[in-house]
Amino acid sequence: MERAELLTQPMHVLLQAHPALVALLEERGIHCGECFVADRETLAGVAIMHHIDPDELLAEWARREALSRTD
Repeated sequence: MERAELLTQPMHVLLQAHPALVALLEERGIHCGECFVADRETLAGVAIMHHIDPDELLAEWARREALSRTD
């Protein structure tokens, strides 16, 4: 997926498909899987709400996804 598409996906969709994202967010104290807003909030919205640079978040997520594929 492209950057813009990732940032506009509902969180519940991303969380179901990407365990690395779940872990990354939880390490930052963000527990979207437990939040009722995950059904309608986007990754961009979560980044803004929690004062995280979306590009840094995407870069770290991509790095972790790449590492998980090489294990």
